[in-house]
Amino acid sequence: MKSMMTACVVALAAGLASGDVYNDNFGNHLAGGDLHDFFASQGFNHLDIVWVSVTNDATNLYFTVQLNGDLDATNWGKYCVAIDNMKGGLSSPDNGWFRNANWGRNITHWIGTWADDWGSGIGGQVWDYSSGSWNLTAGLTSSDDTQHGAGRQIFSVSLASLGVGIGDTIEFDVISTGGGDDPGVDHLSNPFYATDSWGNWSQAGLFLSYTIVPAPSAAALLGMGGVMMMARRRR
Repeated sequence: MKSMMTACVVALAAGLASGDVYNDNFGNHLAGGDLHDFFASQGFNHLDIVWVSVTNDATNLYFTVQLNGDLDATNWGKYCVAIDNMKGGLSSPDNGWFRNANWGRNITHWIGTWADDWGSGIGGQVWDYSSGSWNLTAGLTSSDDTQHGAGRQIFSVSLASLGVGIGDTIEFDVISTGGGDDPGVDHLSNPFYATDSWGNWSQAGLFLSYTIVPAPSAAALLGMGGVMMMARRRR
């Protein structure tokens, strides 16, 4: 109970809404995971998604992508998010980087990030589909490469760059991929392997959803502080 309250206070103090965690199958598909043996046998575990967390504050959307390998040990790796902002505007079955991924639906935005420099940095772009084409519109608002050794790609983008705000719900998928027109090696939305080789398109499953909720107010912080004071008095 104490640790749970402490975690809540940390999240509130950071001005973040409580986040959602989306788990994925992982490991070699021959052993029940979702990374095809073609990739697993080559040691490409840094492309194997384990889970993704999503949260927000008043202005940004935050992602942590947990992979099943050390990102510091490789000099390549791309981690991307396909998003439908559910606003009913223009959308495309493709994506901003033209990766060979079949979403089974259209998307409105694409977040492409990379960690292909032996773990010494993160880069990223936000694209939207407008005027009948994909357009680069923004970069990342923050990134953190300090946990690359633990397999985590951490970054955020502005809500404005996705055309959304508090109260909106997005639907999304997260993929790992390589360069050029490579497919999605692993799709968060697909519990089975998404593709069996670099030359074949990957297949998404049902997109996940996330609702952008209000960040905690000063009143909420004070309220949580009161709860903590009461808990201390009971001990």
